[in-house]
Amino acid sequence: MEGYIDWQTLFFFFIVYSVIGWLLEVIFHIYTEKKLINRGFLYGPICPIYGNGAVLMITFLTPLEHNVLYLFIGGVVVATVIEYITGYILELAFDTKWWDYSSEPWNIKGYICIRFSLMWGIGALFLMKVIHPKVASWIAAIPSIMVPILYHGILIAFVVDLTLTIHSLIEFRTILKELRAIKEELNKKLKDREQEWDLIKRAQGIQMKFKKRHISFLRIYPHLTKGKLEEFLKTIKSKKRDVK
Repeated sequence: MEGYIDWQTLFFFFIVYSVIGWLLEVIFHIYTEKKLINRGFLYGPICPIYGNGAVLMITFLTPLEHNVLYLFIGGVVVATVIEYITGYILELAFDTKWWDYSSEPWNIKGYICIRFSLMWGIGALFLMKVIHPKVASWIAAIPSIMVPILYHGILIAFVVDLTLTIHSLIEFRTILKELRAIKEELNKKLKDREQEWDLIKRAQGIQMKFKKRHISFLRIYPHLTKGKLEEFLKTIKSKKRDVK
């Protein structure tokens, strides 16, 4: 069937573009922040949002690849929708922003902004016109006998990485729930100062555990300290001063 791409090839596309996305993120932050940061969402050197975005662009934009204007507009739309939905779901799940464009003009709830949306459109042009033809030819050149071996090997490594990450994120969410419960108790203005101080010390212990076990998330996504977590930290500092 013309235009049909099998699942194994799509998976290879996903992995390749996830790695390319990770490299771009690392290089960008070396340039802007002058330090090396593992910007992968998972433990491995991949950024799945780039892989997903590239695969969806390849799937939906291939019919438009001969029209530069339509290709640019399609890239803007596809990437912006992916970024908005991903940002919304992550904040809904963890009560925190994993990235924040609130300081950018023409942004929507900090999930997306016009500057980056236009950059994604340019990126779509570069992807479809320059990068993807080369990547597709490289993957097509893999010997058929090696395809299932590479596919299953990479898939197993990816699933293990994803499982470990999900476990860590579940723990992350549990810690946020504990902090939220303590904040609610503190906001009740307990009469017993000793009880209030015990809650503060418990909160500080949880906060230390959070930083120790999830410091990599905080380094990769500094905006995790916003939202519910930021409000909690302010409450703890305020209550600590009052108790003293």
